[in-house]
Amino acid sequence: MATVSENQVASTTAAELISGGQIVARMLKQEGVKHIFTISGGHIIDIYNGCLDEGIKIIDVRHEQVAAHAADAYARITGNIGCAVVTAGPGTTDAVTGVANAFRAESPMLLIGGGGPLKQYKMGALQDLPHVPMMAPITRFASTVMTTERCAEMMGQAIREMYNGAPGPGYLEIPHDVLDGKVDTTRVRIPKNFRVKGEFIGDPNALARAGEAIAGAERPVALFGTQARTCRAHEAIDRFARHFNVPIYVNGAARGTLPRNHPYNFMPSRRTAFEQADVILLAGTPLDFRMGYGRRLSPKATIIILDMDYRNVGYNRDFDIGLVGNVRAILNAMCEASKGDAARRHDPFLKALRAEEEKTRNKNDAIIKANAVPIHPVRLCHEINEFLLEDTVYIGDGGDVVTFSGSIVKPHRPGGWMDPGPLGTLGVGTGFALASRLTQPQRDVVVLFGDGSFGLTGFDFETMVRNKLAFVGVIGNNASWNQIRYGQARKYGKERGDVANVLADVRFDKFAEALGGFGIRVTEPDKIRPALEQARNSGRPALVDVVIDREVYSSGTTNQTMYK
Repeated sequence: MATVSENQVASTTAAELISGGQIVARMLKQEGVKHIFTISGGHIIDIYNGCLDEGIKIIDVRHEQVAAHAADAYARITGNIGCAVVTAGPGTTDAVTGVANAFRAESPMLLIGGGGPLKQYKMGALQDLPHVPMMAPITRFASTVMTTERCAEMMGQAIREMYNGAPGPGYLEIPHDVLDGKVDTTRVRIPKNFRVKGEFIGDPNALARAGEAIAGAERPVALFGTQARTCRAHEAIDRFARHFNVPIYVNGAARGTLPRNHPYNFMPSRRTAFEQADVILLAGTPLDFRMGYGRRLSPKATIIILDMDYRNVGYNRDFDIGLVGNVRAILNAMCEASKGDAARRHDPFLKALRAEEEKTRNKNDAIIKANAVPIHPVRLCHEINEFLLEDTVYIGDGGDVVTFSGSIVKPHRPGGWMDPGPLGTLGVGTGFALASRLTQPQRDVVVLFGDGSFGLTGFDFETMVRNKLAFVGVIGNNASWNQIRYGQARKYGKERGDVANVLADVRFDKFAEALGGFGIRVTEPDKIRPALEQARNSGRPALVDVVIDREVYSSGTTNQTMYK
């Protein structure tokens, strides 16, 4: 019969131990993460062990950049953090592009990188690099985790900063011996209530003044950017548009906020609207290069800027009324605070903008009906637009060809548009498609690639095949980096315009077939739609390789400020 002292020894011996990787996985599960994106590496495998314990799916890709892009997309789609796990050294540096893209796109993706053991600090360990200093400028939070028991606590610090104002990425370096180390569970604190999730409306007086300025204007305009999607503000935007009788323009992830046939959904007339407006509301989009740094706005207009991030209010351009807070909450509060535009004084302006849009539509119709060969990019984008289902997620991954699509492709629903964001990163398409199909399998996915951008990360098409994630990839194949080619020829002359930007004519349809997917090539415009239908009906990852005319350029390319 055991003595009391023997029982005490047995109890002490049986204390539950937990590893760093298991702590990381528990924290991820608590935060609602269901997938991580990764490439295997010796520094990080204990996280896999923890994820298997917690039921988190491990999606292994072929390049760390794709893992980071997928985590970025996961965050945008779910509104929750996305997580990529990469090994030290080149594993982390390969992911830098994806983290930088998430930084400019305001996406809360968490990169967890391995590191050499602390016991080998400054000894030249395998794949040892100064990861944290490299990541600090492109994240909201970057740190090394120094002890096993603090893994979850440090993740909590990172996540809290990732949601401070407008969202953004975070980075944690977890050394090998910290991840593999085991500690008593009683020494581990897994934070639970560690960040505020309220919807802030800022200054109520400024909010009321903004509403009255819009209601009292003759020609008000509203532009909503990516934060409209971040805040899931589509119903509030619909309410705002109807309440104030205001034309709505969108960019970035806000595309699809209003249905195609919505009476306040405008697109091609934006330049005219901004030139003539007397009040302009800019919500959730910085005055960066896409907005001409604020110079394209009428100097006579009253400028109202609304943003989740204080730093974006007054960025590159003075404002008349500034609002900092949640886009959805502020719009609803603005409708409550103002009577709106009962006199319908904005109707003549709306009618004039519709007439302007009709001119653009007629111009595009002429191109579409011409049936030109090589295929005009406008015709390709038109066919894609007609091909989209109610639930389709459209992803743009390219330069000039995707710029064409910006004024033609109209998703039906919120969350129906994804693009890199203001960093202009090429190669996001496959990672974005991967996350889209995993997180919302009920939604159809169509990706428009440039042939150059597909070549950057396209080998992860095999990841889609391996995971049986069907999608339709369309490659606008003009065998060139056309957006750069235009500016180069303009600057140095036609004879030097094709230097370092003309590519080989790759048979991407054959590439898809070689990796186990569906592939088809199109060279005639009337064959585009049948090919798209075949691709969707194949039930496999598919590439529709469309040969397009490289001697035409989008207005977005010809008007770029970098060429001025």
